[in-house]
Amino acid sequence: MDNQGPNAGSTELPQAEVRASRQRRISSVWIIPIVAAIVAGGLAWRTLSENGPTITISLENADGLEAGKTIVSYLSVPVGTVEDVALSADIKSVVVTVKMSSASRRRLNKDAKFWVVRPRMGASGVSGLSTLVSGNYIGTDLGPEGGEFQNHFVALEDPPLQNGGGPGLAIELVAEKLGGLSKDAPIYHREVLVGSIEHYALAEDGGSVVIQAVIETPYAKHVYENSTFWNVSGIDVTGSLAKGVDIDVDSLRSIVAGGVAFATSGKPGKPALPGARFALNPHKGSIDLSSPSKRGARFVVESTGLGSIAAGDSVSYRGEQVGEVLSHHLHDNARTVGILIQVDEPYSRLVRTNTIFWNASGISTDIGLTGLHVHAESLEALLAGGLSFATPDKPGPRAKSGSVFELKRKEKGAWKNWSPSIWLGSESQAPTTSRTAGEEKPAADDKAELHHHKGDEAGSSDSHHWFSDLFHRGK
Repeated sequence: MDNQGPNAGSTELPQAEVRASRQRRISSVWIIPIVAAIVAGGLAWRTLSENGPTITISLENADGLEAGKTIVSYLSVPVGTVEDVALSADIKSVVVTVKMSSASRRRLNKDAKFWVVRPRMGASGVSGLSTLVSGNYIGTDLGPEGGEFQNHFVALEDPPLQNGGGPGLAIELVAEKLGGLSKDAPIYHREVLVGSIEHYALAEDGGSVVIQAVIETPYAKHVYENSTFWNVSGIDVTGSLAKGVDIDVDSLRSIVAGGVAFATSGKPGKPALPGARFALNPHKGSIDLSSPSKRGARFVVESTGLGSIAAGDSVSYRGEQVGEVLSHHLHDNARTVGILIQVDEPYSRLVRTNTIFWNASGISTDIGLTGLHVHAESLEALLAGGLSFATPDKPGPRAKSGSVFELKRKEKGAWKNWSPSIWLGSESQAPTTSRTAGEEKPAADDKAELHHHKGDEAGSSDSHHWFSDLFHRGK
């Protein structure tokens, strides 16, 4: 008996189909070149991103500079390296090629400055000693960010003011001649060293000397538009029989290297701005004292001749000095001399519209029935000169600042006998008897005009042509 079915012989088992895989594997041989390419690309990108610009700098000479060694320094940080040193096309200068850092690119504009740092010796001491070991290098003062990129520069002969003298106020002084001053000479204020002279040169017209100076930052606030500068080089000797010999020496250093001093008389003006220009007086005695530091009223006394009166002479009342002569000037009509005086506070109250001024200098004589009389104000006035004034027993109104008086050639005995009662103490404590109609306050200086108190000659003077401006100077 056959147990197989009719379809048993036709039954077949499924067969597995073998197919080739389509996925390709990267050979390990290529892994190393790919990684190397990625690293090289990163290095190349980093190098390109950090690569700074190349600039050229023209110099007078290449003393101490070497390609591949000399650096360019900003705030004591290297920002470039000298790559090449060569002569210019006209062989009159040297052209240095410098590779700068990328960080400096945005500051390489027309305001950037370069100079060679080398040992320098001056009155202020020795600088650049570090270069004796490291060698000369190129200093730079990079410009502000932005601006048009520039790749060629002309080096400065000396460091710029803000670097050579430290941060501070850069100003210019104009003098008729140099007067013994030198580079690095000191500048004083109240005998304190506050700055130095950085550079000087003849003006373009050759008629004066322009001196560039820097006042250090802590002291720059003491320089005003109406500050006065004078030369303190050497020794200034002045003297008279009355006051003896006065030797003025600011410091031993100013004797050797020269120096400058400055002060501000009267009310300070606006603070001086960078680049401000001032006249440099040859010595302290030449300064116009028309803006004195003491408070007081200023008057003009006119005379046909100056005589022995000079700036600095005393103005006296009853033999007591109450003011001084500030300056004098020949009037435009050349007929009279105007003498500008100041009477200090509170003594300006003594000057009234009927006050008399006279020349107290020298000796005056007169002959009468009682013989020869010799008059002299005082020994000091006799030798040094000066003015005196007196006010009648019935004083007139207070004279305004700017009043003009006639100078009498000699005093009369009656004037010295005048004895008006004029209160000089606190006005709030003045006795009732002293508060008269003549005690009103005069006009302030900023509204002062020239008021003539000369009798028939009132208003005939030409003194206002130059004196009127002096009452407003320094206000």
